[in-house]
Amino acid sequence: MFAMTDRRTFIKSSGLLFAAAGTFGYQATYAKNNLIFDNSKDKKGMLQHNVYFWLKEGITDGEKKIFEKGLNKFLRDINEIQHYSIGIPGETPDRDVVDKSFSYSILVSFKSIADHNIYQEHEAHHKFINDLSSLWTKVKVFDSELV
Repeated sequence: MFAMTDRRTFIKSSGLLFAAAGTFGYQATYAKNNLIFDNSKDKKGMLQHNVYFWLKEGITDGEKKIFEKGLNKFLRDINEIQHYSIGIPGETPDRDVVDKSFSYSILVSFKSIADHNIYQEHEAHHKFINDLSSLWTKVKVFDSELV
């Protein structure tokens, strides 16, 4: 590759290689879980699954972290999921049409309704509900087929 003239040069070069490898690894992981959706025709028939959670009054920060970890774990464990994201109410201006009363939301995309149906019956989904449903008072789901 190239001649190492001394130990300092070797260490500096190795550090740069490790930093580059870490950056590329992060970008690949990020790209897998954060796909950029376009308006191309191949999205037709996909399903967008939007879920809103209202957590109970008095939930601690620790319980919120447990909830977030539970969401991430179960969503990562289901191969049929094409993309997911987890959100909280945004700091956007108040308007009559904006509802910020929820605590958390998830947006999950599937290639098909069949993949969504597998997700609904998946063991990881049932475990999440069984383990963490005591933290919420209400859940609303909005499913949309992409056109």
